[in-house]
Amino acid sequence: MNSIEKATIKDVPQMHQLINYFADKGEMLARSLSEIYEYIRDYFVVRQGERVIACVALHISWSDLAEIKSL
Repeated sequence: MNSIEKATIKDVPQMHQLINYFADKGEMLARSLSEIYEYIRDYFVVRQGERVIACVALHISWSDLAEIKSL
């Protein structure tokens, strides 16, 4: 069964691999490990057991401005 949870530090390597897999195909922007670690509080992951199968971040800049990252 899949679950949606806040991302944790232990998820970063899997998130990095997943994000950059799609970035290499030109479907999204690449993210560095350091960027994912820096903004880990913004991320949610979808888990299938111990495996991260999806991730997304919502980075809020102002009261009326936010960026959806890595969807």
